[in-house]
Amino acid sequence: MTSVSVIMPVYNAAAHLESAIRSVLDQTLKDLELILVDDGSTDGSAALCNAAAASDARVRAVHQPNGGICAARNKGLELAAGEYISFCDDDDAFLPDFLAAAYRTAREEKADLVRMDYRLFRSDADGHEFELRHPAGEACRLDRENNPQGYGSFLRASGPLFVWNALYRREALGDLRFDTRCRRGVEDFVFNAAFHARMHRAVYLPQVACLHYERARGSTSACFSQEAVKARVEAAVLWAGAEAGALDVWCTPETLRPVLNERRAEIITFLMHQLRDAHAPAPVRRTSWQRLRRALDAALPGKGIDFFRVEGQNKKQILALLLYTVHLQGLYQWFPNREDTE
Repeated sequence: MTSVSVIMPVYNAAAHLESAIRSVLDQTLKDLELILVDDGSTDGSAALCNAAAASDARVRAVHQPNGGICAARNKGLELAAGEYISFCDDDDAFLPDFLAAAYRTAREEKADLVRMDYRLFRSDADGHEFELRHPAGEACRLDRENNPQGYGSFLRASGPLFVWNALYRREALGDLRFDTRCRRGVEDFVFNAAFHARMHRAVYLPQVACLHYERARGSTSACFSQEAVKARVEAAVLWAGAEAGALDVWCTPETLRPVLNERRAEIITFLMHQLRDAHAPAPVRRTSWQRLRRALDAALPGKGIDFFRVEGQNKKQILALLLYTVHLQGLYQWFPNREDTE
């Protein structure tokens, strides 16, 4: 059995695709397969996929009509034969030792999930690129049988629920797929929260695994239109439901409340940023918060958030939660973006 299957959804990424492919094929772990899923590209990316498959037997190129990143990743999951699964975006770069380190740890720890650190870069409409820095968490392990009370600590250490800095045991994934209702992002968060309900062991390593780019090219992660915001609100509703399923598995009545508060906080702060960055008009903001409040009350119910006791929050997150609690979340738009102050 192949050690690792790397799934790369491809859509109109000709400018960066070859370097992304090379970063996978140059891994120090050589026993891998790379599945390129061309999702209806129109810029020459399909030909680049075919060329890569022709030049390296480890590469497989498949083509399908445009269905979005979830459909493309799901096609890759359908075809993957590796013991473990990883995901690489078509304009990202894996660092050379990522898969070797993750695979070795997964085998040694018998882990269903290995998550690692990353570097995140964003470019604006003028092409100016900057890094969004974050502190790495401390290395930690999570085991459902031996330390389920550590679930909250694992989430705080391992950071946002992205898929491109992680390695998943294929057997543990089972029939889990990306929710195709997530058309404008958030699919990573929904997928990972759902996977947490299935996994038994997980490891986080602070070693940087990859470079992730959010480019101003109309990609799902870089789009802040009002339609994108509406779609992300609906995806956040799915996210809340998936988080609830994971909490049911990992938390006891005694340990539930602080972790539930943290997951509510994560979703609320996410939407604060989305509405602010999209410059959403008042009607969109109002209906978005009404929709999310109903979803949180149903999936992650609480009597409000004790925002000064939610662990791991920075000052902006505390502010966002305070405004949400007193129903003044619209004021958050007047505070500067993180990157505006750097």
